[in-house]
Amino acid sequence: METRTSDILIIGAGQAGLSVSYFLSRNNRSHLVVDKGGIGDAWKRHRWDSFCLVTPNWTIRLPGKIYAGDDPDGFMPRDEFVAYLEEWARSFDAPVESGVEIRHLARHDGMFHAETRNGDVFAAKKVVVATATYQKPRIPDLAASLPTHITHIHAENYKNADQIGDGAALVVGSGQTGCQIVEDLLRAGRKVFLAVGSNGRLPRRYRGQDCLYWQEQMQFLERTPDMLATPGDRFKGDPHVSGRDRGTTINLRSFAARGCVLTGRLASVSGNLARFKPDLADSLKMADDYAADFLMKVDAHIEAHGLDAPTETQASLREQGILSVDGPGETAIEAPVALDMDAQNIKTIIWATGFSFDFSWIEGLETDAAGYPVTHDGESSMENLYFCGLNWMRKRKSGIIYGVGEDAEIVASKLLEAV
Repeated sequence: METRTSDILIIGAGQAGLSVSYFLSRNNRSHLVVDKGGIGDAWKRHRWDSFCLVTPNWTIRLPGKIYAGDDPDGFMPRDEFVAYLEEWARSFDAPVESGVEIRHLARHDGMFHAETRNGDVFAAKKVVVATATYQKPRIPDLAASLPTHITHIHAENYKNADQIGDGAALVVGSGQTGCQIVEDLLRAGRKVFLAVGSNGRLPRRYRGQDCLYWQEQMQFLERTPDMLATPGDRFKGDPHVSGRDRGTTINLRSFAARGCVLTGRLASVSGNLARFKPDLADSLKMADDYAADFLMKVDAHIEAHGLDAPTETQASLREQGILSVDGPGETAIEAPVALDMDAQNIKTIIWATGFSFDFSWIEGLETDAAGYPVTHDGESSMENLYFCGLNWMRKRKSGIIYGVGEDAEIVASKLLEAV
């Protein structure tokens, strides 16, 4: 067993860990960044081949690497963004060591001791945990009831349509990830079933601007955790939106029109029979209401500030999938409450059911009732232990590329001040 010592240890070499590293490097402060897989590992390994960022390139405001390309309104593909991170890390010679998986962190005798999977130890006076919130893939217990001839994978392991062979796929979960995987499968000509949950949806563009532009203008991204109705709202699924093809609006009704079979939530599995809750209509209404509320808020913002923004016709909004058809002419989507998976040739289930977090590996960490780290501006109650990149850590934008640099600068300033 080997023990190595450093002044500051950063755990995680994604955009959060690298942002903190940037500010420390700029101030010539010695530190070490460790990561299980290396720079941008989660982007490399846990995104599918056609993945694109869901936020426009202009929102890439990493410290020392603000986007300055010729396509600010585009959306970087996965591999291009990983290369962007790697180039950025090289620009300030980030001291990243790959292949280091921290399994336990404890503080004693004024030092933190981070134990790796292979038993080596990294000792440091100060530690920044930059492992984000989405750490463990969440798979429903009912997966254990699936027949052995049906393959099932979590969305983090989905790469492309070739994985599902010549059969149909059932995607469980209709957040951003589930919807983008359905889109990928439909484009490949595959038969897809989608078990729909309760998620909102946003127009990709409205009144001449991307939805992120309007969220930024209306200060939605500056909201703080105390403004949420409940602490649990920090972990709600993000609304449907995609960056593919320079950004597209996702509407579940459009999926149905293209041949995707929509169902309610998956309730149970017994042999080949999958049963679903009769709640599809409620979920579709929730998504539609979410979109309509957003449009209303944008309209009100434009009017209140006297902004010059193009208007949209109802026909155009429906054509883009931003609005659904309302009124007597609307055709209800018939949702099956049960499916014989063999009869439907469903050979693969993809769990787009999100992730859970687990910080139990940090000994003595103060957490809230949900097990989430208690922090103030990234500083925990444990002396010299900091966080960066957590969802809603300081603001709504804390967990996304657009806001992580702001949080990192604050965390780094605390590290530089600490004795």
